[in-house]
Amino acid sequence: MALRIALGKRYASFRFHWTNSEIDIGDGAQIRSFSLFPAKQSAFRLGKNSIFSGYLSLEREAARVSIGERTYVGKSLLAASRLIEIGSDVLISWNVTIVDHHSHALDFSQRSVDVLHWLSGKKDWTHVSVAPVEICDKVWIGFGAAILPGVRIGEGAIVGACSVVTHDVPPWTVVAGNPARPIKELPRAERQ
Repeated sequence: MALRIALGKRYASFRFHWTNSEIDIGDGAQIRSFSLFPAKQSAFRLGKNSIFSGYLSLEREAARVSIGERTYVGKSLLAASRLIEIGSDVLISWNVTIVDHHSHALDFSQRSVDVLHWLSGKKDWTHVSVAPVEICDKVWIGFGAAILPGVRIGEGAIVGACSVVTHDVPPWTVVAGNPARPIKELPRAERQ
């Protein structure tokens, strides 16, 4: 495991420097993934004592993903075209998808050439809806959840497994379902 962790950091540094992008890996942090895909001049920050085991796709220039301290990201997908911010003391299970964009235009005539553009190594973002995602401190996201563009998950909130989060989640609230809805407020004793 120690060799894999050392190789993960070296590989991450190589991938980001190769695309003229920024990477900041905090002390004691571990990158346990070789699925890192930065766009030119993008940025990835992993805070102290955090673990990243997921798939990272920074999909266009200047895209950023920032992860706080003591945070765990399991085998999940983070796809950013602008900004995904994840706080400290956050737990993100496996198979979670967090995206800050809708990938394609709603109008077929505007997305009809997407595959042809990909074949030529480009993507037209002109008609794609983009909105930053913020996941505050102390959040727990269960396996298989999807966090969609423009969502803010408040401090200490819990997202149930396989939920689809389409709207902001209040602090210290449990949400679940598709679309995710509040099902419980957490008592003050659990907020520490």
